[in-house]
Formats: sequence, C-alpha cells, structure tokens
Amino acid sequence: MTTQPLAGKQTLVTGASRGIGKGIALAYAEAGADVALAARTVSDLEAVAEDIRALGRRALVIEMDAYELTQVEAAVDETVASFGRIDVLVNNAGGSRNVEGGWMGLLDTEPKTVDLVFKLHVTSPYTAARRAAQAMIKQGDGGVILNITSGLAFYPSIRVQNYSASKVALQELTKLWGVELGPYKIRVNAIGPGITRSATTDKLFTTPEAEQAAAERIPLGRIGEPSDIAAAAIYLASDAAEWVSGGTLLIGGGQRH
Repeated sequence: MTTQPLAGKQTLVTGASRGIGKGIALAYAEAGADVALAARTVSDLEAVAEDIRALGRRALVIEMDAYELTQVEAAVDETVASFGRIDVLVNNAGGSRNVEGGWMGLLDTEPKTVDLVFKLHVTSPYTAARRAAQAMIKQGDGGVILNITSGLAFYPSIRVQNYSASKVALQELTKLWGVELGPYKIRVNAIGPGITRSATTDKLFTTPEAEQAAAERIPLGRIGEPSDIAAAAIYLASDAAEWVSGGTLLIGGGQRH
C-alpha cells in the first residue's frame, strides 16, 4: 500500500458525524480521498469537514436522516453532482434503540421497533447501495461499497435480538451484492466491529469500572477505537483489496460472544 492509497477517490460516508463514521471519514482524507459526510447533525459534520479540509482534501456536508429514504438517495446524488463521481460508499449510519442496556427480546419489543431497526440497518443501506451502484455502473470503472455491520452478526445477542438480526441481514446482503455487482468491477465488503468507542458506548460506560468490565470480556484486553475500524476501511477501499469481495471482516479484539 502507498502512503495515500485512496488518492483521488471520491467517497461518501454515512453516519459521519461521530464515532466509527467520523474515524473512517478522517482516515479516508488522510489516505488521499475527498469525503462527503452525511448525517443528521450538520454542526457536528461541519467540524469533521473542517478537519478534512485542513488535510488538503475536499469535504462535502450533507444533512441526511437515514430513516428517510429519499434523503439517502439524495446524499448519493449530491456526492456525484459535487465530486463528479462516487468511488466508495461507506454504509455506516446506524444505532441501537437499546442504549440504556435494557432487555429487548421477543416478548418485550413492539413490532414497530423492529421495523425501525431494520429500516435503519437494512433498508437504508440497501437504498444507498442501489443508488451508488447505479452511478458506479454508469461511470464504467468499478467502485467499492463497504457496509458496517457488527460483531453481533457473528455472535447474536438475545438481549438485542432485533439489532443482531438486522446486522446479520446486512452481512448476508453483502455477500449477495458482491456476487451481483462483481461483473461491473464493484467490490462489496463489510466490517463487523466489536465493542468500539462511540457516543453509544459513552452512554453505556458511565464509569471507568463499566468500561473495564467490558474490556475484560475481550481477549486483547480493551474496547476498540474508531481508528481500529478505519484502518480496515482504508484497506478494503484500496487497490490492495482488489480481489476481496463479498466478505465481512470481524474486528473485535478476539471476542466471540
């Protein structure tokens, strides 16, 4: 890999205002890419965009609610219109409706909650991937779609059944899209992060003891940082991964449950 393996690439990262999305966006800029940033909170996106521009790369701020599918399509369209093309889409927008750590099993969760979780983690990235793939096919020289799933797609949790199932679904779609889009030289992969520092974990780990308890479940002895995920996201978007498609890379410090 070169020092700037994504030089000249035009990228879109959803959920880019904080956490893993922000980490990937900044890493992409350091790797030479221009980055469109999509999320609901424009003020947070502007701060990330300022850091990207300081690195000498272009940044585009796009207000996008991942639950609103017309806004998801518009985010892809705006990226293409502003940058002239789209080379990499990172489907990162997501979240848990269980940030307080309560039980969300079959008997405790309303179907409408399951619908919302699947809309966020399946229908929304499906919409973005479809729009981006159409643009990439029109461009004629391939592209990359990267889905951020979860370690819970590998070891689903009974505590958050709907979240786990939605991430399993996105992981399976990654395989299918890799097959369908391969003839167009579009590679589709996913990353399944384990427990990684984010706004959600900040709500869960309200004390050092709570974070330490989580770290003790991980063989490598710590929770993940956004930079851990970003490094893999650079690799999968780069030419170094030109024969990698349809797979999911589990990054979780060795955790398997």
